[in-house]
Amino acid sequence: MPAVSLLDDARPLFETPPPAVTEDEAAALVAEHYGVSGAVRRLTGERDANFVLTSADGSAVVFKVINPLEPDAEAEMQAQVLNALAAQAGPLTLPTARRTKDGAMILRTRTASGLSVRARCYTYLPGEPLSVRPVDDLQRRAVGRTAGEVTRALSGFDHPAARRLNLWDLCKIGALLPLVDGLPPSVTRDQVATFLDHFITAVSPRIAGLRHQVIHNDLSRSNLLFPPGFTGGLLSVVDFGDMIHAPLLSELAVAASYQIAGEDPLWNLRVVAAAFDAVMPLLPEECDLLLDFVLARLMGRILITRWRADLFPDNSAYILRSSQEAQTLLNTLYPVWKNRAAINWTAFYRGEEE
Repeated sequence: MPAVSLLDDARPLFETPPPAVTEDEAAALVAEHYGVSGAVRRLTGERDANFVLTSADGSAVVFKVINPLEPDAEAEMQAQVLNALAAQAGPLTLPTARRTKDGAMILRTRTASGLSVRARCYTYLPGEPLSVRPVDDLQRRAVGRTAGEVTRALSGFDHPAARRLNLWDLCKIGALLPLVDGLPPSVTRDQVATFLDHFITAVSPRIAGLRHQVIHNDLSRSNLLFPPGFTGGLLSVVDFGDMIHAPLLSELAVAASYQIAGEDPLWNLRVVAAAFDAVMPLLPEECDLLLDFVLARLMGRILITRWRADLFPDNSAYILRSSQEAQTLLNTLYPVWKNRAAINWTAFYRGEEE
């Protein structure tokens, strides 16, 4: 399928705003169908309408009203993965899916205003998102280890909907080439176009030989939490809404792309990669392609977010929250990427350079 058609196929979901559900309507639905009452507030989100309800005893749930264009199978996959991971009783701290009073994982109902909606409910995890603290090596190591544990936990999970089209799939980054002309002058278009052309012609043919599985696909600073009292170790993980079947290398690349800003992004990448490698050892081919995959995620953060911000200007601050950082990182890493053939990447990530 030509890259441009992939972009066209993805447009409806990405261009459709979240369901128009008010806080009062969300609170009424949660009370009626889940038996939970409390103070309600809206959470930010790009495609879904998200709310958190906090009861008088301090416990809380998240109520996610699903974008009307998201297929049922994808919504069901996101509910099933939490049950599958909970059954493993592994080291990760994850939300717990809540069923309706009727035992359904996916709520199908109407709001007081008559809007037909589908929704999911799960426990709200205490803690702080990584975005509230400056990034340091303690955080980078925690992100690398957590990404490795998520990869290991998901290795036994599969679902037909994981093969869905998702523009955040790094393997499909070439589909974004038509968006380059719409970038503002502040973005180095030649760098973006050159990299996308390289990915299509040189990286894509190697993707079939990589290890594939279901991945979380969005271990950003918003979806990883410091548990209360955190001093090191694993982070809590939320929001499995972008899950896909993809190279497991993508899991590391996505997580690392939000951790490497600073004076020495390449060293910072090494810290994250080494922590991941200690949990899920990387193969030489994966080490060779990691920087390509990290830059692919930066391209998505630049191109997709600009496209969506133009579509939804009222939500542009949230949508563009990491775009400038991605552009700065691209400018810093681009010369290193151009010289990538001179580096033994396996030795570099494992601290084995001569």
